[in-house]
Amino acid sequence: MDTKSIGGDDHRTPLYRTPQICNEDYNSASAGIWGSLASWEDSKGTRWVLTPIWGEKHSAFKAPVEYGEVEDGAVVAFKLEEKSGKLALAPAWISQNMNRAEPPVIANGIVFAYGNGEDTTQSYPDVGLADTPERRIPGSTHAVLYALDAQTGKTLWSSRNQITSWNHWSGLSVANGRVYIGTYDSNLYCYGLKK
Repeated sequence: MDTKSIGGDDHRTPLYRTPQICNEDYNSASAGIWGSLASWEDSKGTRWVLTPIWGEKHSAFKAPVEYGEVEDGAVVAFKLEEKSGKLALAPAWISQNMNRAEPPVIANGIVFAYGNGEDTTQSYPDVGLADTPERRIPGSTHAVLYALDAQTGKTLWSSRNQITSWNHWSGLSVANGRVYIGTYDSNLYCYGLKK
């Protein structure tokens, strides 16, 4: 959006709109972009914009660097570029598959991202729209924290099965060389660099 005139004269026209990234079937109950964007600027002055996605990536959406099939979610990175005097977001990379990716945090050239492990199904054939703990909690697994190279999206490290519960929209915190993530079972996990 143009910060001088958000949405232009009609208040709904963006400067640029990406092609559809995910949610090809328009499933509003458990797919799409359900988290906020993240942004950072690299040492060369390039502005990056990252978004988490839930579910499969759109079959027509491609990035120069991808790390396998995306079925449950991922983090998608774009570079802000100027083309013919207009701003555009160029796809840069798509992370490996993550079980319901949440908004990442960027620190020191590392993208900290996680799949929340939550069963996000909100609609069932037998009852329709029914968002109840009795149905969703048994289908939830566990969160997985990832450290990704911010330039390439390559996984540098993963918590794998160390986190034993799932996460529900609580986000990550990064401070003093540590990454923190809370889980549904009221545990707070803290990860840091080995010395």
